Amino acid sequence: MILFFLAINPYFTNVPPKIDGNLEEIWFKARPITGFTQQSPDEGKPATESTEVYLLTDSENLYIAFRCFTNGRKPVVNIRGWDESSGDEVSLYLDTFGDKRTCYFFTVAASGTQEDGISLSGGISFDDSWDGVWFADAKITDYGYSVEMKIPFKAIRYSSNDWGIQFRREIPVNGETDYWKPVPEFPGFRISQFGVLSAIHPSQKGRFLEIYPVGFVRYNESLSGDAGLDVSYNPSSQFGFNMTVNPDFAQIEADPFQVNLSKYALYLGERRPFFLEGQEMFNVKRGNNLNIGPGPIKILYTRNIGKIVEDSLEVPIRVGLKFTTRGRGLEGAAMYVNTGAAGEEPIAHYIALKGAKLVFPGMVMGVTYSGKESNINHTRVITLDGNYITTFGNLISQVSYADSSGIGGPAGYLNYTYMSRKYGLNAYASYLNSNYNISEVGYTGMKGTQIGAIFLPLFSPRSGPVRLYGFGLGSGISREAKQPHYSKEIFSFLFVNTRNNYSANTSFSLNDTYEDTGGGEIHYKGENFHLELHGDFSRPIAVSMWGSLNCNFNYMAEHLGYQLFTGMYLGYKPMANLGIGVSVDYITYWKDSTSFIRMTDRSRIEDSYLTFSPSIGYHFTRKLELDIRGEIVYLRSIGKLYSYRINPVISYNFLPKSHLYLVYSKAVEFDSDMWEYTETDRGAEFKMRYLYYF
Repeated sequence: MILFFLAINPYFTNVPPKIDGNLEEIWFKARPITGFTQQSPDEGKPATESTEVYLLTDSENLYIAFRCFTNGRKPVVNIRGWDESSGDEVSLYLDTFGDKRTCYFFTVAASGTQEDGISLSGGISFDDSWDGVWFADAKITDYGYSVEMKIPFKAIRYSSNDWGIQFRREIPVNGETDYWKPVPEFPGFRISQFGVLSAIHPSQKGRFLEIYPVGFVRYNESLSGDAGLDVSYNPSSQFGFNMTVNPDFAQIEADPFQVNLSKYALYLGERRPFFLEGQEMFNVKRGNNLNIGPGPIKILYTRNIGKIVEDSLEVPIRVGLKFTTRGRGLEGAAMYVNTGAAGEEPIAHYIALKGAKLVFPGMVMGVTYSGKESNINHTRVITLDGNYITTFGNLISQVSYADSSGIGGPAGYLNYTYMSRKYGLNAYASYLNSNYNISEVGYTGMKGTQIGAIFLPLFSPRSGPVRLYGFGLGSGISREAKQPHYSKEIFSFLFVNTRNNYSANTSFSLNDTYEDTGGGEIHYKGENFHLELHGDFSRPIAVSMWGSLNCNFNYMAEHLGYQLFTGMYLGYKPMANLGIGVSVDYITYWKDSTSFIRMTDRSRIEDSYLTFSPSIGYHFTRKLELDIRGEIVYLRSIGKLYSYRINPVISYNFLPKSHLYLVYSKAVEFDSDMWEYTETDRGAEFKMRYLYYF
């Protein structure tokens, strides 16, 4: 009975509001939700500007309105595309299963730009790959701005239990984040802090069907075209099915140029819609606070599916299927992808399965299988994982075994993180056997043993320009697989956050390293220094700078030496709908046996890369955008440009989850063998993805 009076009960209406940003009289029949408090910059204090929230419902939709007062100032309005919300904005969070594990989030800016996604692991991580069909608009008013949202019940999954609910507001001019239910700055946002939403009674559960025919026409020396089909079907509010047939997985944006001086393959982010949505079910994620060490094992790395082989051949993807289900403390997922042959790469079948159970509040146990099967080889990985979230911290564990064509080995991972207002603590342990080979389906770094920890006291001055700062000290040991000696490291970390939303952090480490270079074990003593400075990106002009100086083994040059990684990003927003940015990255490494005091001698530099990456984004409306990206790479050793690329894109989001793309791409790279430039990519493409929504 007490819970009933504390819960929110939306006002039921038979006359739904028009979603245009104007608040009609029907909204004010609902009781206003007020009383927002700051998470930052002054935790626990009342919000500096008032916010009122109103909830309505009918048998098919949930409606939410925000009335945001701005104390006489003009709201910060940035016109952006989907999932690029910025400026003054508000958010709704819905834990539709009431289990405090995952939730949807829906964000709308004062410009009307929408953003959505899912929060995972009790709120410690976020994934914006989920795109729902929901409707919203905003309007600038004489008191500030107003926002209206419409969330169709058939667009989300839910149970018949009471839901969890939370509201957030961003006030960028103050660097301020406000929540309805108080959220401490540390440990931060948690789904367990939500309020209760009752009296939600949809007339039907599920039977939600999305059909996406996809077609494209490409010109690259000759005209070609193709078509595919994506289907998404939720027969109930707890079960989902996805299918893709002959998909066009061509990327709209090219992967950025990267210099790799390590012996591990570069990790590339996933951009393909079929793999993005639901990927969070298969991989364990840790939070965003105080992370050190290698991180959880990525047992499913979907960039391995449909990859490029033999430098230029793309492995074709024929069909993909995905199933997800959730309810009564259980969740499960299954994915199957069939790929065709390309070069020496045979026809293959990729399978991923996941099951998880809520053992008790805060504790989730799961089992995952990921594998690749072909007529010449196989990879099979079985993993048990656990994730325990309490007020005392977050504990993540993994135990895994991989069999790669008859050669197998175990792996394990353990990570504990605790953050409070006074201090932070992180400790980890990782072990990957030398025979633990998951490169066909997953992604790993160093094989062997790694153990480390850091302790970070935190300080919050009550006045002055500094809002929060901390100084950490940690250490770690590691040993590569099949190597006899342990490497040792001690490191320190310092960060400062100011009240005007600027930040700086720096770290320094000393290491005594034994490393397997492929030609035997090498022993060296090194040091690493890192510095970052970040401006306030809510302002028209913002700057970030970073730099790292390391003494490590250089696997590109095959010798020990100093390496410098430094860069800067400058962003300029002269108008609400125009953003201009440029990123400059400089990487250089010195010759073997170059001492620290001789680094200023230019003759000791072995090679340098300078990458200049400009971008311009112009939004004619929230739905129509022109985006131009370029990249120019200069290589010191050849004394000229190493590569350059231009990639303009016109995109039109004409209906929910329906897009038109007109893309041009040209990339040129220097061929050192022929001492001339060759085109690696050139062509134009028109692509259309249309949603039939039932």
